[in-house]
Amino acid sequence: MKKTLSMILAAALMVSMVGCSGTKNTTAETTKPQTEAVSQGDTAEADTTKAMEAKDTSEPLKVGLSFVSLNFPYFVRMYEQFMDEAKQNGWDVSFVDGNLDAATQLNGIQDMINNDVDVMVVSAWFIDAMEDVFAQCKEKGIPVFIIGNTQNPDAINDLIVYACGTEHYDAGFLGGTWASGYFNDLGKTELNIAIMSGSTEQMKQRGQGFVDGLTKGGIKVEVKNEYDVSTREDAMASAEDALTVYSDLDLIYGVSAQGSLGAYDATVGANRTEVYVVGYDGEDEELELIDKKLNYIATITQDPAGEASTTVEYILKYLDGEKFDKIVPISAGIYCAEGQLTSEQVLGN
Repeated sequence: MKKTLSMILAAALMVSMVGCSGTKNTTAETTKPQTEAVSQGDTAEADTTKAMEAKDTSEPLKVGLSFVSLNFPYFVRMYEQFMDEAKQNGWDVSFVDGNLDAATQLNGIQDMINNDVDVMVVSAWFIDAMEDVFAQCKEKGIPVFIIGNTQNPDAINDLIVYACGTEHYDAGFLGGTWASGYFNDLGKTELNIAIMSGSTEQMKQRGQGFVDGLTKGGIKVEVKNEYDVSTREDAMASAEDALTVYSDLDLIYGVSAQGSLGAYDATVGANRTEVYVVGYDGEDEELELIDKKLNYIATITQDPAGEASTTVEYILKYLDGEKFDKIVPISAGIYCAEGQLTSEQVLGN
């Protein structure tokens, strides 16, 4: 019990901005997602579980579904897609909204375990705190499917059968590759940049991937500063500092929409719209600014509806007794003045 409480408290202190996308439809979100099951020495296979037993009876599959919060359009799209496909499959879904609180989400998952769901589907920011409830799922033969995060601790990976989501470094690299082409076309081969980042390893990977993508694309990059921000207001204040201290700043990259939108606010407020902004998430406000062809030039987009569809697909594979690789990356995309671009269009492969 002490272990669980300490993990909850630790998780509640985490500041994370993973996966907060907008609601504007883009090509990447209305077509079948690009997925590639990556073998990491770990595969999932359906054994004699409650899920398999439920499939062999006339009873509908009982699915426990829990997201960190429906306050973000990213999770709303994910929820709506999952529920639509669950209805098509005749599943009985119980849903728990974590409301941005680790304890609320944990208690809800515990209730669904006690109510004997057949399958558990979770998207959580507080993934470390889930170890005990996931262990209970494994003990009771309830397979756990994670949406929106493929980079989980080993202790969590040992307890789940599947995880899908955008690879943070790869998505950042995609954005950096696109930006290298954009600035090369402008004749700019050297960039001074500031990064609105976060405290988690995932956020830092998004930043490093972006820098590496720029560098590989032939841009000489100097990172003037990397700021740890958790809200749009934090990002605006940090960007104001960057614009004051670094008069030669060319670009601000935000590893979340909060970070990039706050940076954009700062450029407008300081009348420094010659400083470009690139974001991450694809929220409606980002896309609207990009469409206006201002200094907010692009954002890295995720595919929450595609993640939900892929998860349903793999639940069905599990029920059919198929083997599959546990980690299933979902490709990111780029939204820019040209519209929605796929990773293949940007990377050329």
